Parts: sequence; structure tokens; C-alpha cells
Amino acid sequence: MVMTRKRFNTYCYGICAALCMFINGFDASVFNNLQGISRFMEDMDLHQNAIEDQNLIGAVTSSYMAATIVAGLFISPFITHYLGRRASIFSGCIVVIVASLIQIIFCFINNISFTNLAFIGGRIVLGIGQGIALPAGPVFMSEITPPQIRGRMLSFWQMMYSVGALVTSYSALGLQRSDYLGDWQWKTITLIQAVIPLICAVCIFLCPESPRWLVQKGKDDKARRAIARVREPEEVELELQEIKAAIDWEEKNTSNSLKDLWVDKSILRRLILGMVINFGQQITGQSMMNNYSTKVYSSVFTDDSTILLINALNYTFGILFTLTCTFLSDRMGRTTMLVIAGIGQGVMLLIAATVYVTTPNILADDGTISKTTGVGAALVLSLFLFTFFYKPGWGATVWIYSSEIFPMSVRGTAVSICTNTQNVSNLVMAQAFPPMFIAMGFYALYVWMGVNFVLAVIVWRFYPETKVTNYSFFIFLKGVPLEEMDQLFGGADKVAVVHQDHKDDFSYKDEKTA
Repeated sequence: MVMTRKRFNTYCYGICAALCMFINGFDASVFNNLQGISRFMEDMDLHQNAIEDQNLIGAVTSSYMAATIVAGLFISPFITHYLGRRASIFSGCIVVIVASLIQIIFCFINNISFTNLAFIGGRIVLGIGQGIALPAGPVFMSEITPPQIRGRMLSFWQMMYSVGALVTSYSALGLQRSDYLGDWQWKTITLIQAVIPLICAVCIFLCPESPRWLVQKGKDDKARRAIARVREPEEVELELQEIKAAIDWEEKNTSNSLKDLWVDKSILRRLILGMVINFGQQITGQSMMNNYSTKVYSSVFTDDSTILLINALNYTFGILFTLTCTFLSDRMGRTTMLVIAGIGQGVMLLIAATVYVTTPNILADDGTISKTTGVGAALVLSLFLFTFFYKPGWGATVWIYSSEIFPMSVRGTAVSICTNTQNVSNLVMAQAFPPMFIAMGFYALYVWMGVNFVLAVIVWRFYPETKVTNYSFFIFLKGVPLEEMDQLFGGADKVAVVHQDHKDDFSYKDEKTA
């Protein structure tokens, strides 16, 4: 398939929006990596294996997630609905910049209690910014992307998370080895948090607004110009008519309000399915690895640099693993990806837990416990393979599925609810995992193993496929437009009237695509 100028524009605009996920990956990985920097732990008066400090460690992570949930449910949907997708992304980026500055400025005060308070306060503001920006990103990307490459485009969303986490990890690795920096070993990392949001805030207004949002607001001319920036000339009017037909149908046949989320059975079904897989995404073991991999690896390795290097390599491979979704999501299908990934993740956690609990410990003179190099390598390999299955499956595909299944009238709010279900799940894990790991050790991984197998069965049994409907493995023939997604979940065919009135146009479109 030849890359046209309009298709290139689509990728550029999508990647601009995906910078939100870069920011999220960076921010979500910051605290995990900071725990591997001794100077940070000293400044915060934290001890990695002290039970009394686990509540504070959990509070730092939980405060971030709780703020993200509140902003995602009560602020982001209103900005997205009334001001547009771009405005929500821009507002969230500005708040993240402010949060980064709070963490830097107030942490200069030489008082441990105040430093802890300032750091947690900065994390709360950071969570608010993330909660505002994140739900709008995949909605914007799905609404400007043609159906033939929607899965591929949204795979970049998850890949950007890995890129952000990668930058955090290598920054932490380099700074941890620079003892002469003092407090700036960790403060430099929080300062870097402000850079990408600034770039994203500037770039997002170089992109067109979502044509679906513009049509919903009665701005048909602007919508036509927005579509023209990402579609070939012969496709513009046809897509505009499809969007208008779907929105007109919703205005005439639904309450066209958030009440449809629980009144319309088709939408309610989609909301439940979306919430289940988003909640499941974080209890696969991903939340554990993202927030507390440093704690997990410290049970095996005693050197901080080794642990930070493993984290950095994991995120490096995570980028490559996500590319699997870029290639397969529109060919293999969303549900197939989720089922295979769930089984693979469960098997890898089974291997990791078994390797650890069935091998002898090495007790050092200072009382620390570690494992042999061979055991450590086997454990790291199994957890890397967990990431191999997770990134294209429950990492990227959950975002793709959630952003494409809802009708225009409730899409912004529904996606926000689903994505914040991730944060609720992450919040639960943030509070539960530290004391759970202290009490159970690697036996905790057997719990997440069982969860993965259950999730695979649920998806196989209850989830309709939303991939391209007619394809060969290497050539896309026809995609499922967002306006026709309702039929997969028992809803009405909103664009049938457009197909009837524009038979010639649609026949030409199908022939050209084929």
C-alpha cells in the first residue's frame, strides 16, 4: 500500500495526540524508577523493605491514580464534549506542566515531611492533568483515522506509553550513576516531565479538530475541511454524509444524552464490556510490573544499577513488542489478540513464580536475600516474555477496542468511563500489592496467572470482533466505519439511508478500496 500525503497527515496527527500516552508512560513510571535511586529514598526517608513505609509508598501511587479518576470522570468529558477533543488534550498538558514545577520548587525546602507532602501534592495535580488529557486522545485518533488502519494507528497509542516509560528508565539509570548531582539525581527526572507536555500542547492545535465533533456542533464546513486534510478528495463528501446520517439518527431516535448509557441496551452492553476489559488490563499483572517492578527485582538482585537497567531494557523491548499489534490488529482481530495474549501472560507468570519459589535463596552477610545469576536471568526472561504478550494484546488492543465501539452521542464520556476503570483497577493494585508482596512474595504471581486465564475465557465467550470485515492477510479490503459499529452490538444501521441514497458512491468506494 502506497503511503499517500493524506495518509501521512493522518499518522502525523495521530502521533501528536499519542504524545498524551508518552506523558502517561513517563509519569506512571517515575515513582517506580525513583525507588531505585538511593538519594531519593533517603530524601523521602523511605526504606524498601520496611513494612511501615509501604503505606506511604502506596499513597504516592494511589494519590496519582485517584486524582486521574476524578478528573477523568468529572472534568475531561465536559471539556471534550463542549470544547472539543483538542481542548481537552491541551488543558491536560498544561496541568501536567504545572504539576512538574510544583514537585521541583517545593521539594527544595529542607524538611522531610514537607518534601513528602510536596511530592504527593505534585502527583495529585499530575493525576488531574492526565485524567483530563488521556480519555480524549484515543477518541480523537479513532475519529480522524480511516477504518482500514484504525487498529494500526491506535497501536501507536500504547507504543508511546512504552516510549515514555523508556525515557524515564534510561534517565533514572544515567542519573543514578551520577553521584555528584546530589538531589538532582531525582529532581532532574521530575523536571523532564514538563518538556513533552509542552511539545504536545503546541502540536495538538496544528491538527484538525475531530470532524465528528464538528458535525455534532453544527459546523459542517469546518468538518468538511477537517476531513479533507486526512482523506482523498473523492472520499470527503461521502464520509461527511455518513457522519451526518449517524448523528441525525441519534438525535431523532435517542435522548442524545448521557442517559443513553444505561437506557439503551446496546450502549449499556458496550459500556459493561469496555469496563471489564479495562479493569482487567491492570489486574493482568501489568500494574504490578509498571509500578513495582523495582520492588520485585530487588528480591532477586542487590545492585540498584542492575535493577534500573532491567527496567530500561524491559521498556525498550516493550516498544518492539507493541509493533506486533501495529502489524496484526487489523489482520488477526481484536478479540483473537486478547485471548492469545491472556493465555501467554498467564503462562509466563506461572513460569516466573515457579522459578523463584522452587530455587534456593542466597543469604548475604548483611542479611539481604538474592538468587543465583541463572535464576535471575530465567526470571527476567519470563517477565520480559510477559511483556511480549501484554503490549500488543491487553496493552494496545484494549485501547483500540474501547475507543471504537461507542456511538458519537456518548463516545467521549463512555471512553472516559472505560479508561478510568483502568485507573480504579490500578488504584486497587497500588494499595494492595506492596503489603501483598511483602506477605506472599512471588506466590502473588499465581493470583495474576489465574486472572489472565479467566480474562481470556471472558473475551472468547462474550466479545464481538470489530476488526476489518473483509480482508486478506496482507491487503486490507474494507473496514468497519465507526458509524456502522452499532450493528455488531445489536444496535440499528444508522447509515443505511446513506447507502440507499448514494449507491453509486458506495459502489465506487468499495471497488477503489478493493
